[in-house]
Amino acid sequence: MENLKTRTVTSRRRFLSVLAAGVALGTVVSTGLSVPALAAVAESGSDLSGWTTVVGDGVYAAAGQAPVTSADIAVEHRGTDSRLRANVQNRGIMAHAISFKRVTDVSMMKVVHQASYSFQMPYVPSTAGGPRNAQTVEGGLFVWDGINTRVDHGTAFQWVLNPWQSNFGQISVWTSANGGSWAKAGYLKPDTAWHNVSMTVDPVNQKVQLIIDGVNMNAPYSRTPKSGWGTDVSARLQTEIISIYPGANATWAPQHEVLVRDWSWTRQ
Repeated sequence: MENLKTRTVTSRRRFLSVLAAGVALGTVVSTGLSVPALAAVAESGSDLSGWTTVVGDGVYAAAGQAPVTSADIAVEHRGTDSRLRANVQNRGIMAHAISFKRVTDVSMMKVVHQASYSFQMPYVPSTAGGPRNAQTVEGGLFVWDGINTRVDHGTAFQWVLNPWQSNFGQISVWTSANGGSWAKAGYLKPDTAWHNVSMTVDPVNQKVQLIIDGVNMNAPYSRTPKSGWGTDVSARLQTEIISIYPGANATWAPQHEVLVRDWSWTRQ
């Protein structure tokens, strides 16, 4: 899973605060009135316009190849969907592209997050080779608590799409084991159909739910320590791809791409 080392690159999003100011809250309590429930905030979009795209940490450069940079990834917002691409220059590398939306506010650890989006592979990875092939498609919903726990709370999935691997098509979920690792959770046949992922993260009760095409993946609530991250509290919804491992001496490797559409994110 990515570690978003480039957090400082992203611009701050405007957010709606759902917590009353301390003085106002004290007034409500002192007069005996009930404290109002946190107001629901809902966001959605047909493509990923307004999201941030960065290079993740799942990268590799074969012998003689320059390190992976932002020039090796791309995203195209097309109105009805967004096309996320990795290794766009067909170099002998494995590139990791992450598109994410972040909301920063102390209330993010106090609300329930429910998010979903649809994704599609426009081709089927194959050992026959060709101009496109894949390592993974991934996605997640997390809340970074940089004030108290300094832990990333949430859930994520990984679809294994390297056709040379024995676990081709496996769905894995993110766990807290060994500081953060993947665990087998199911299988999704690699195809070109649209698929839907729905994720819920409840930091207060430390519960998550991750559903793909109506199937509950039984994902655990993950708590992942991070070093070098800020002292903010922020939530993020993300989608990711990693292009196929090229081999130790590769001078060329295929591109990888995924289409994403119809995202939504509710916080209450």
